[in-house]
Amino acid sequence: MLKFRVLLILAGLLLSSGAEAKHFIHIQQGVSVNQKTAVLILNGFGGTRKGCKAQMAFWANRGMDVFIPDVLLRSSLTESSDALEAFVEVQRLEDYQEVKAICYIAGAYLLHTQLAAHPMANLTRIVYDRSPTQERAPQTAMERIPKLGMLKLGKVLRDLSVTTWPEVPESDLLKKGLAIENRATPLMRFLQDEAKAMGPLVYDWRAIDPTAHDAFHVALDHDMMYVRWDVLGEPFLHFFQHGTFPPDLPRDRIHDRPFDPTYPLPE
Repeated sequence: MLKFRVLLILAGLLLSSGAEAKHFIHIQQGVSVNQKTAVLILNGFGGTRKGCKAQMAFWANRGMDVFIPDVLLRSSLTESSDALEAFVEVQRLEDYQEVKAICYIAGAYLLHTQLAAHPMANLTRIVYDRSPTQERAPQTAMERIPKLGMLKLGKVLRDLSVTTWPEVPESDLLKKGLAIENRATPLMRFLQDEAKAMGPLVYDWRAIDPTAHDAFHVALDHDMMYVRWDVLGEPFLHFFQHGTFPPDLPRDRIHDRPFDPTYPLPE
């Protein structure tokens, strides 16, 4: 009975994470494109309508055009990449003075694929949401609850669990920062045995991405990373402006209890 209740909870989490969402776009009027900065937010499976609204509520008043494309949930990962390519072309992102990006896990795959095919010379900043636990979700879900996962997320979940990731983009003008989750979601707490069986969880940011320029750790889980802009907003803005995060943020792992739901949340 307990297992059945847990599966019901997981079904709700998976179903809510894939709620209908369309492109969210905010355009400043009266300024030519080549004089503006664009913020491109590439969500992962947690990019619900609620999350998109929270992202837009923070970013729409920061003096930049904001683009949150709904491109991930397609019939395959290849079609997802094609959808992003079409979005970038239609929105003329190559014409902006600068583009700055925020990438959640699956969103980073799409951006890297896009850049491999179409380099963006005006891309100057990327902040990645990284999670040693959540990044194991596609593989662990396909191992333990494949039918439930694919029921809602489709073949993209399976594709992401086995794909080879594109190379991380590098250029002299591009600065990359990491925001590292130190808390596991309810889904990953359920899948923690499978996640731990994949090997040690790595929290050293230099090992996570040796090409990154800076990082900070935060006691949020993956779902919270879409909505807690009271915690994330200023650090992300600081990185966009300076290429580093504020000096008072933790560069080392906050705690060693990622699967403990009682660990205090940021106020």
